[in-house]
Amino acid sequence: MNRIGKLLVALFVLACCLVFAGALAGGLMDDSAFTQAAKDAAH
Repeated sequence: MNRIGKLLVALFVLACCLVFAGALAGGLMDDSAFTQAAKDAAH
């Protein structure tokens, strides 16, 4: 894999980490998402 390919992979991984950190900081993965009502709605 050439340098550009490695750079693209590294940037993609970094972007995924930033999105995940933003989701945690923004409360998108709140405990209320895992209530019994939410589990019932998923079925």
